Amino acid sequence: MMRGRPVATLPAWECQIHLRLRVGEDDDLIAFLSNLPPRKRATALKAALRAGGMRTAAIADENLDDELAAAADEFLK
Repeated sequence: MMRGRPVATLPAWECQIHLRLRVGEDDDLIAFLSNLPPRKRATALKAALRAGGMRTAAIADENLDDELAAAADEFLK
């Protein structure tokens, strides 16, 4: 009988993330994370990103690219 998590067969890519959350500004995130056991936070963050967080980040990057292109066009006039 095996105990614990099965041995991973795929290589891992490790990413360290440090968050500084502000009371009064990030209360929803503080509540979300503080109600999770510390060893379950990474799994919860991955689920939240997959549920829609990555799309928001991609849209923000596209808007930045559009703004940079418009500024470059304006500069070259």
